[in-house]
Amino acid sequence: MNRPRRHIHLGARLETAEKVRRGETTARDAAEALGVDEGEVLRWVASGERPLSFDDVLVSPEAQRLTRRAQRLVALISEADDAIRSLTQMLAQGRRGAVRGAE
Repeated sequence: MNRPRRHIHLGARLETAEKVRRGETTARDAAEALGVDEGEVLRWVASGERPLSFDDVLVSPEAQRLTRRAQRLVALISEADDAIRSLTQMLAQGRRGAVRGAE
């Protein structure tokens, strides 16, 4: 459906694109809410534009890089912890089955 072109403020476009990227809403739902075509919302998402924070401007690139690495490390540790928990449960269930089979 082609709607008449409507002006959406930059802040609203950036916020909408971030919500679609994070999966908080769909491009179709966002388009309906704003009264624009879904294709226009998809262009906002594809543009790669994003809001800047104060840290983006004031923090050194090296500090930003280290922060991203630390965040990635935390995510990896969390994934490893989940995997260890899952494997431990599988091992415990296997042992219970082996003990029952020995009876």
